[in-house]
Amino acid sequence: METTEAERHAAAVVDRLWRAYAPYQRGRNTFGDLQSMLAILVLAEFVESAGAPEDEFVKRWSRAVAEAQGRISPLVDLCAAMRSAGSHPAFPVSDVEKLDITFLDAGATSDDVPWLVAFLTALTQRPGLAEAGLAAVGEMLLERHVQEGAFSAGEFYTPREVVRLLVESVSPRPGDRILDPACGTGGFLAAVAQHIAEAGRVNGAVFEAHATDRSNPRLAMLNLAIHGVDRPVVDSSDAVSLFQRRGAGRADRVLSNPPFNQRIEDSHLVDWPFGQPPETSANYAWLQLAWARLSESGLAAMVMPPGAAWSGGREAEIRKRMIDSGTLLSLVALPPNLFAPHTAIPVHVWILARDKARHLPVGSANDVLFIDASSLGTQVPRHPRVLTAEDVERVTGRLHTWLDSPRTTPDETGFSRSVTHGEILGNGGSLDPRLYVDVERKQPATAPGPGPDLMLDALDRYDEATSESSADLRRSFAVCQRLAHGGIATRRVPLANLVSGAAEDVFGESAPGQLVAGPSGSLVRAGDYVDAGVPVVMPKDLTGSGFSVTDIRHITDQHAARLARFRLNLGDVVLARRGELGRCAVVREGQRGWVCGTGCFVLRPPAQLNADYFAAYLRSPEAREWLEAHSTGSMTMKTISLTVLGELPVVLPDLGTQQAIANAMNRLDEHEELLRGQLALTREMRGNALKSILSDS
Repeated sequence: METTEAERHAAAVVDRLWRAYAPYQRGRNTFGDLQSMLAILVLAEFVESAGAPEDEFVKRWSRAVAEAQGRISPLVDLCAAMRSAGSHPAFPVSDVEKLDITFLDAGATSDDVPWLVAFLTALTQRPGLAEAGLAAVGEMLLERHVQEGAFSAGEFYTPREVVRLLVESVSPRPGDRILDPACGTGGFLAAVAQHIAEAGRVNGAVFEAHATDRSNPRLAMLNLAIHGVDRPVVDSSDAVSLFQRRGAGRADRVLSNPPFNQRIEDSHLVDWPFGQPPETSANYAWLQLAWARLSESGLAAMVMPPGAAWSGGREAEIRKRMIDSGTLLSLVALPPNLFAPHTAIPVHVWILARDKARHLPVGSANDVLFIDASSLGTQVPRHPRVLTAEDVERVTGRLHTWLDSPRTTPDETGFSRSVTHGEILGNGGSLDPRLYVDVERKQPATAPGPGPDLMLDALDRYDEATSESSADLRRSFAVCQRLAHGGIATRRVPLANLVSGAAEDVFGESAPGQLVAGPSGSLVRAGDYVDAGVPVVMPKDLTGSGFSVTDIRHITDQHAARLARFRLNLGDVVLARRGELGRCAVVREGQRGWVCGTGCFVLRPPAQLNADYFAAYLRSPEAREWLEAHSTGSMTMKTISLTVLGELPVVLPDLGTQQAIANAMNRLDEHEELLRGQLALTREMRGNALKSILSDS
């Protein structure tokens, strides 16, 4: 069977499973759903491949499927099938009870897994797992959960194309020991298993996986089992404790996408090879851990935020020592929006070697390859950017060609360049690819623009996207109206009462939040700002869709560490305290660790207040009018105090309704962006149309 045909089958199966599951997301806690689905896939494959008619798990599985097809809850028989299969010595997961599968819970009822009937029915239709392949279906289902916003891991979910780029960059071989110290859902190790299987053998490889989010190990084990890793074991850990495990073996390949800019505790307890990383960011803890765990001929591929390439202070000193010691083989800059919807920021891939001399010809161990792939990939409206197979091949092909002969591999303008350690250290140890890769010359201004056919094709794609977006909007607002008119009382609660937890009469006892004003002018003076460092958010940096970095200002890492109280966390809401009142933005992964500036407030929402709903409410005419009516200052520069802000009456529906409203408003923002893009393209076509038509005549 051709690979393309198998992929089409897998896509059809996943689409069918998703449509069966999707209606049961709203109004319930979906945590654990994906884990249960992957467990069912593992069980279904095991029944098909290893089961005999007389096996208890085959009988109970068949009964469960028949019950689902008859619209009867299959919960009892499905649980029995899973436990029976789990006791079989060939079952790919060693202890199913430790997987914390929702439907195996002793107290679970059909209400806890209402999608089960539809899911099992869809799974048994054709094409099925046999035609599609278990690994492909599991991978695509995980990806669908991420794209649809139904699942979020503590570590980033890494897109398949980025995973493939890292795997092919370090080329793991049969028999290699493979480590991912922050494995998330196990995507890297799953891809390595597939890569090694293509070379003929998987069993010789040893897989070691750890997760920083305690909810991920079980999901990662299932994902690895789906990809042919026999009885995988994944535990929870962190960079410091992993470094302290002196008995851990060396790894031939390390691949990971650890959490960006994560705070690190007890780093002083470790004898770091290149220096103690700052407590405010674990980036250089992960990099040093990866290098330290490598065997003598080992390679590591690590996904890092761009700031790690040029950060100052203690990190800059660590970076210089790493460069001077010859740990860095290559740095690849990837484009933005690959990790949407979780973050839009671009990322870098660091390729490290324990001993560069083992991977480069004699006399080349002081060279580093920079690849600027930031312009690669394709993106359609409302979807993440995607690297194509050709993009991946271009990057990895250039890397492997350079490894064979750095001195004879020519630089490629606008894409790659080989640089010596001396040049890097001469730039203060900065690894910003823009310093080393020459910018590709742009086409002359007189070059013709795209022809009418191409622009009309683009307009057609916009029409399809806006039509789909309109349908999504209609569904989202229908949900909002149904919830808002479902008899649930809506209250107006002062913001200060919500933050402090004094609004218990609304939702009962809940964890309090926090509302603080940005640092005073004496804590951040005009002379404290630097060219690069930790961004400081001012009112001008807040936009209707997030944060603008066009003119954002920075302070040093050391200064930011002294302002820990004002550092931004994921899910915080930053509000303008002056100027255009109601301006605000929700902190995403890309802004974690930034600093709230003097002209802003930062709200850490309590458990019963959805951050995106609150931001939407702040931007509403009702909230803006209230803020303006209670502000002081001139007509051109209005100001609101922290005390007055605390009196803001917040319209507070239940949490489920808040989430539905937030989703609808986000859909509306996306729809507006589509329309703006369509209008801009139409205007561009108007400007180019006559010239294009006449030039063809």
